[in-house]
Amino acid sequence: MFKVFCILLSLLVLSRGQKQRCDQTPPQATVITPSDNMGIYRMSISTKGNDTNIYRPDQTYVLKLTTNNATRPFRWFMITVEDPEMDNNSEYDPKLVDVGSLKTIDTNKQSRYSERCYNSVENTDNSDKYKVEIHWVSPKQNARRQKVRLRAMVAENKEVWHVGENLTITLEKDDRRPLDSPPYPPEPNCNLCSEAQYEVIFNGRWSRMTHPRYYPSKPDDNGYSHLVGASHSFSHTIWQPADQASPGLQKLAEEADISLIEREIIDSMSPLNGTRTLIIGKRRFHPNMGEPSHSLFRVDNVHHLFSLVVAIKPSPDWFLGAYKFELCTNVGWLKESEIPLFPWDAGTMDGVSYEIQFSHALTCKMIYRKNREKTQKKKKMKKRSQ
Repeated sequence: MFKVFCILLSLLVLSRGQKQRCDQTPPQATVITPSDNMGIYRMSISTKGNDTNIYRPDQTYVLKLTTNNATRPFRWFMITVEDPEMDNNSEYDPKLVDVGSLKTIDTNKQSRYSERCYNSVENTDNSDKYKVEIHWVSPKQNARRQKVRLRAMVAENKEVWHVGENLTITLEKDDRRPLDSPPYPPEPNCNLCSEAQYEVIFNGRWSRMTHPRYYPSKPDDNGYSHLVGASHSFSHTIWQPADQASPGLQKLAEEADISLIEREIIDSMSPLNGTRTLIIGKRRFHPNMGEPSHSLFRVDNVHHLFSLVVAIKPSPDWFLGAYKFELCTNVGWLKESEIPLFPWDAGTMDGVSYEIQFSHALTCKMIYRKNREKTQKKKKMKKRSQ
């Protein structure tokens, strides 16, 4: 059974900073020593399940700054993401280590990128705040077992501000095999002499009950695109993480239109390489989104992998998919497998929820249609946090 998980998206960080540890003392403070938090203020992160101390590479997480006392709001805040190793190195340069990036959620206009510190966001105004949400995109995949520290400051007024306990989170990279990984890694050669026929079934589980956060206000507009993909050779790529989306994938993710990616697959058909069988499954709309979409396809010792995608609507450019799924094993063709699908964004549009997109992204999209080569935004697809 394939599963859909809720996601969020917003702008990339563009903050500047100095070559040193960020001093989070509020500029307005008349007292240089922070006060005892006493458990009133807290920063939390939306890691999956009980894995509160780890992160998965290249995913978006939600950070929340909150007060548990209705009479004790905070006016100013700052959140910084950094490498804990900087504490042991006076010459540490924060720009040399990938600790991910912070994103503001501009719908509330409560935060902005800090000009005082690198990889930091801070308050926009002096209003009383009871909850602030920020997004953190974790570091890209690398060989280091890297730790990341998220450090926050909240200030009630010029004399009372807090750091430290309950406002600092240290995370370590999760090196476990992702849940949505196929059972076998893709291999360049398949030694089987026979062919095989498979049926792929997509079951969506997106609803207000399963994913209430930012659920669209007009559920009648909800739906999945057609299931589309192909069986293909090892050297052929329909899509994969960190690649720039093809024009066909962009059109699918943004408009739920499979016509261009379908043409890309058909044009790549070859008995010696490329694709073999086009995968097409039925499109599902609300309130029938829970009904399965399925398709049959064939594989051989050249075309022994398959990839597929399904767009989520409404959304800026989010989709579900499997890529380079290996079906050829040392003991024969894979008999069956079931994996969850987690959302990805194609990296072609900006948005903070299913329905909200930034106006500049819409403008870029219109210009792009007039002159693709000059205006296409060079972003890469990323997985969204669960």
